[in-house]
Amino acid sequence: MKEAFFILLVIAVILALTAIRYRRQIVGVIQIWRSLNSMRAQVKEKQESAEDTISSGPLVNCAKCGTWVPEQKAIKLRGGVVYCSTSCMETSVPAR
Repeated sequence: MKEAFFILLVIAVILALTAIRYRRQIVGVIQIWRSLNSMRAQVKEKQESAEDTISSGPLVNCAKCGTWVPEQKAIKLRGGVVYCSTSCMETSVPAR
């Protein structure tokens, strides 16, 4: 039992000395690993947001500027005219 403990102690000391010797390289590898994980998370968020945009429904064309917008976000008037924003709607209405 003492021999196994001594062998484990020697291995731990060798690992500690190696970690001290190559600490800069170890820190560099850890930073690369963290940045890869953050990039994966960003790509995953972009994919999820793209899926949300795609699944938001059919697109409609603005009568003023021609911009395509999701049907839920569009401003619909009684005559079936669709606008992308209130500014487009206000500029298309003639002044009295």
